[in-house]
Amino acid sequence: MKIRRLGVYGGTFDPVHAGHLAIARGVVAHCDLDRLLFVPSARPPHKQGHAIAPPDDRYRMAELAARHDPHFEVSDMEINRPGLSYTVDTLEEVRKIHGASGEIYLVIGADSLLEIDTWYAPDRVFDLATVVTVPRPGKDLTGVDPRWRDRVVTIHLPEIDISSTDIRRRAGAGLPIAHLVPEEVADYIEARGLYRDIR
Repeated sequence: MKIRRLGVYGGTFDPVHAGHLAIARGVVAHCDLDRLLFVPSARPPHKQGHAIAPPDDRYRMAELAARHDPHFEVSDMEINRPGLSYTVDTLEEVRKIHGASGEIYLVIGADSLLEIDTWYAPDRVFDLATVVTVPRPGKDLTGVDPRWRDRVVTIHLPEIDISSTDIRRRAGAGLPIAHLVPEEVADYIEARGLYRDIR
């Protein structure tokens, strides 16, 4: 099937959770996407110095979470790329794979949009893709530079207040997380002993 509209949803996904999936489904519906690609980052520049689960584990959790929706795929392109993970490099690679005729929609959080001036080659990011954001509760986008804000597609979805940080803490404390992540992801976290050193 020729893909006309492809979403690219990058992130640490440590772990992927129900909020990520709700955002992905909302963007697919709102932007009429043929496919949405989850792209777990290997070495995100903004997370340097923070302990995160191994890339292979985060990739596998994304696979488990995405496999029941025919619109979703998971890519290991950033995990396999040496060095730091820059969004512009991912978009360039996606463009080479899918050609120049299709449209690319980059899904980023409101937090990331507020920091986009610090990204590597933000102008090129906007040249390569339509940027889509789903604001989180309490996040005001008026702080975003107007040259970016006026080019962003903003989608308002029902509030889902779930954070990966909270899930990691709960998993580390032995508390249930099955209501926050897909059941298969919760089972994987337990089987692999992920986040046990977090309190």
